Amino acid sequence: MYPRRILTKKLSQTDVKHRMTIPMESFKVFQIPQGKHSEQFDVIDIKTGRSWRFRCSTRKKDFYPKPVLSSGWIQYVREKGLGKGDKVSFFLVQKDGEEGLRLGVQAQKKLIRLLGKDCWDTV
Repeated sequence: MYPRRILTKKLSQTDVKHRMTIPMESFKVFQIPQGKHSEQFDVIDIKTGRSWRFRCSTRKKDFYPKPVLSSGWIQYVREKGLGKGDKVSFFLVQKDGEEGLRLGVQAQKKLIRLLGKDCWDTV
């Protein structure tokens, strides 16, 4: 796999309990077709290779679309044991021998703070 990071986010309480908000500067990667307000995406877990299906959706009636990940996202959060302050990164991934790019995801839990630096574990 050849990942290229497109987004890293420190998770908020809302991100781990309800839905993850996507910063607008990263929204274009999720490519919701014109005229639609949601789309499902298959996302590959960078660590395990497992495929996850997330739904990205936007507001139907607002100038600012406020994109969020909903369906499938909370299951991922629970399975990874993520909480407020943990991090998640999304990547564009090209798997060996495959055409095109896919979305990849990687979660990190904060272990400890050591000598003024946070130590993270990829889960």
